[in-house]
Amino acid sequence: MERRDAVVIGAGLNGLVAAASLARGGLDVLVLDRAAAPGGVSAEREIAPGFRLPRYTLGSGGLPARIVADLDLPRHGLRFVRAEGGVSCLPDGSYHASYRDGVVHRREIARFSRRDADAWTRYRRDMLRAARGLGPLLEGPARTIPKGLFGGLRARLGLADRIAAIAPEDVADMLRLWTLPMSDFLDGYFESDVVKAHLASAALMRGTLGPCSPTGASRLVAPWIGEPGDAMGGAPETLLPHGGPAALVRALMSVIEAHGGQVRMEAEVTDILIKDKVVRGVVLANGEEIGAGSVLSGLDVKRSFLSLFQWKDLPEGLVERVGRVRMKGVTAKVNLALGAMPDFPYLPPGCPSVAGGLRLTGFIPAQERAFTDWRDRIPPRDPLIDVLIPSFHDATLAPAGMHVLSALVQFVPETLHEGAWSGERRDALGDLVIARLGEISPGIESRILACEVLLPHDLESELGLTGGDLAYGETTLDQMFANRPFPGMGGAETPLRNFYLCSPSAHPGPLVMGGAGANAAAQVLSRRRKRG
Repeated sequence: MERRDAVVIGAGLNGLVAAASLARGGLDVLVLDRAAAPGGVSAEREIAPGFRLPRYTLGSGGLPARIVADLDLPRHGLRFVRAEGGVSCLPDGSYHASYRDGVVHRREIARFSRRDADAWTRYRRDMLRAARGLGPLLEGPARTIPKGLFGGLRARLGLADRIAAIAPEDVADMLRLWTLPMSDFLDGYFESDVVKAHLASAALMRGTLGPCSPTGASRLVAPWIGEPGDAMGGAPETLLPHGGPAALVRALMSVIEAHGGQVRMEAEVTDILIKDKVVRGVVLANGEEIGAGSVLSGLDVKRSFLSLFQWKDLPEGLVERVGRVRMKGVTAKVNLALGAMPDFPYLPPGCPSVAGGLRLTGFIPAQERAFTDWRDRIPPRDPLIDVLIPSFHDATLAPAGMHVLSALVQFVPETLHEGAWSGERRDALGDLVIARLGEISPGIESRILACEVLLPHDLESELGLTGGDLAYGETTLDQMFANRPFPGMGGAETPLRNFYLCSPSAHPGPLVMGGAGANAAAQVLSRRRKRG
C-alpha cells in the first residue's frame, strides 16, 4: 500500500494552501480530487471558445500577505492588481463609487451628504479598530475552553483579564457592532440612504442575513480585514489576482510540485481508513488504499464526516453535532461572454472604480425585501447583483476586443416553496440579471455571445458543496470563531486523531481566503514537531 506523510482531500484553494504549506515543511504530500482540473470553486472554465472565467465565484479577493510571503508565491508567478472598491448603482439612477484615496472618497460621499463625509472618518476608524482586533484570532485556531478544572480556570481567568483591559467606550462599540442589525448600526453614522445602501450591499453578499437581521452589523467588518492605513484613508481596495483565481491555483500547484508534493486529479476519495479511532489513510473510488500519517479534508464539514466515514466509526454524538451545522445556498452565478466592452453612460467617463466591479442594489428596504423573498423561498424578484469584468484587467481571458462578465446573484434560494427549480425559472433568472445589467449598460443584450446560469443545486451536484453553500456553512455569529464548524471544535483538529478539516467549514471560514488551509497545515506541523 502506498503511504504518504499527509493526504489532502480536495484541490480547492484551501486544500492547495494546506498542501503547499506541508510540502514546504518537509512532508511528503499527496492531494486527491475527483474533478478533472484543480481549483474547486475557483476553477476556471471556458463558457465559449476563447472566453475563460472563474465559473462559480466572482474572481476578486486574494490571499493574505502572510500566506503569500510564507509560501513565496511571487517567485511562482503570482501577482495582484489593486483596484478601487467598485461602484454601487441604484434604481433611481444614482451611483456611489469607492476610492482608496481618503480625500477623493470623502468628496464622493459629500455629493450625498456633507455630514456623512465627515462621519466617514469615524466609521473608518471604528472598522479598522474592529478588524485589527480580529486579526490575531483569524491567524490561528480559535480558542476553546480546555477540558479539566485547572486548564478551564486558567483560560477563563485569561479571558477575564483581556476583557478587563478593554476601555469601557470600546466595550460599548463592540457590543453595538456584534449585536445590532446592519441598518441600525449604519444609522448611527450616516444619514444618506445612498451611502447606507452602498455599504450594506457589499456586506450582505454571500451571507444569510438581511440588513435588518440582529447581529448583521458584524458583517460590515469583513472588507476591512487586512486594510492598511489610518482613519484618514478611503474605502478598502479590491484585490484581484492577475489572471484570476486560476493564477492563484497555478502558483500553489507550482509550490507543491517544487517541494516534492503531488496532485492527482480524477481521484475521488470515498472512504477513510480508520482503526481504533485513529485515521490511517484513505480509500479511492477504484478501491486503491493510500496510507497517511495525517488526512486533511477540504470538503465541507457535512461531506467530511457524513460521507467519508461509516457513522459507527464516529465518536458518540458527532453525527448529531455535524447534522446541526446549517448550510444554505444563497447565491447563483451568471457568466457572460461579450462581443465588446459594455458601456456605462450613467457613470463618469473613465470612472476608475468600475475596475473594482459594479453592484446593482436597491435601498435598504428593497434589500430587506430581497432577503425576505429568499427566506420564504420565493424566486428572486429584485436580488442584489455583484458584477466583475475580469478581462478588464487581463485581456488574455477573452479574444481580442472581447470580454467576459461574472455576476454573483444574492438571495437565490436552493429550493423554491413550490418545488425544484425548472428550466423556465432558471432562464427567467438569467433574463432578470441581463435586464438589470441593461439598465446601467444599454445595449448590453446585443453584445452577449454566450450565457450560463448556475443555481445553488448546480454547485452541490458539480462541486459537492452541501446546499450549494459557497461559505461552507452559514457565517452567523453562532457558527463562527470557536463555534466553527460546531461548538467545542473551533479549528482544524477534529475528534478523530490524525483527521483535520482544512475547508472554510473550519475557522476562520470564508473571512480569510486560504486561512483554514494555512491553519490546518500549521496544526499538523506543530503536532509532528511535538511527536518528533
